[in-house]
Amino acid sequence: MEQAYPAFQWSNPTRVVFGVGELSRLAPLLDDLAGSKARVFLVTGRRSLQARGILRRVIESLGDGRVHLFDQATPFPSPDLADRALAECRGAGADVVLAIGGGSAIDVGKAVAVLAAHQGTAREFAMRQKALVRPGLPFVAVPTTSGSSSEVTASAALWDMEARRSMALVSPLMFPKLAIVDPELAMSMPMALAAATGMDAFTSAFECFWSLEAGPVSDALALEVIRLFNAHLERSCIQADLESRTYCALAATMSGIAYSNSRPNACHAVGSPLTLFWGVAHGQAVGVTLASFLRWTAPAMPHKLPALWSALGVRDLDGAVARITQVMRRCGLETRLSGLGLTASDMDLLLEHIRWDRLEMLPRPLERADARQLLEGLL
Repeated sequence: MEQAYPAFQWSNPTRVVFGVGELSRLAPLLDDLAGSKARVFLVTGRRSLQARGILRRVIESLGDGRVHLFDQATPFPSPDLADRALAECRGAGADVVLAIGGGSAIDVGKAVAVLAAHQGTAREFAMRQKALVRPGLPFVAVPTTSGSSSEVTASAALWDMEARRSMALVSPLMFPKLAIVDPELAMSMPMALAAATGMDAFTSAFECFWSLEAGPVSDALALEVIRLFNAHLERSCIQADLESRTYCALAATMSGIAYSNSRPNACHAVGSPLTLFWGVAHGQAVGVTLASFLRWTAPAMPHKLPALWSALGVRDLDGAVARITQVMRRCGLETRLSGLGLTASDMDLLLEHIRWDRLEMLPRPLERADARQLLEGLL
């Protein structure tokens, strides 16, 4: 019998600076990247950083005269919001883009940075009507949540809530040059946000692990992400202590590094319409199907299951499903579609808007009838 050997490609060029208190190094790190005179376009959300005094500290450390603040990032940012931010960035003559916040702020900043080198609207590039062909401005990401993992990935999600459509800018040109991950910034997350963002990265690690794109490097990272969240996510949500928040921040960043090469698939394919049509928070939307998709994929990867059971601290598939369900419930998350307000009459709409293209990476093919049975089992 011919021996099979590992064969894969791997790329993640983002420099990561991780540790409690590392935000204090922002100014020198940014100066090393873009120069001490570089004009900074700073993207944030509307309130949190200012209320916590972090925004003032950041601007003072960089120098008020070189910072142009765009504090209009909102959850589920639209292409129009990205265009407005881009216009301000160009008007400010920025040399570098810095985003501090959750995944939405980072995605807006990431979009602005790459589009600064292109002509056209964010929607045109997100809808593939135009192509990203050249590097944009240097981009620095500083996450304040532990789950979007956008600080180490090459895409930016945009949402048209009126048209109920999600889209994304995607290109290797979009990897941040630098990510500063300071777990202290995640300490103010309320339980619901810690649970939803953590579940997003936790789920992505499973999808990364069972994907047909998976390789030995992504597998190793995904298993460690699963082990870390299994050990710390409940405590991060319930007790919100620095240790658990630190390890969840680490797990979230590692998850993004892993899935930048082995992309999220089935859970995210269903999560998109749950958000667009039923208003379900993203992490909750992708996490609600995790246990069911694990049951579906497990028979197609028997050689990988012992390592996965070890990371979860269980002995078998039933134990894994029970543990995932336990973590979600302890973190205040729903584990059934019925808990999110869906009924049997919603199944046709949900099935119609699943991102079927993302299901192509499943190791076990999922037909429409299979998907219906799986989802109806969650009512």
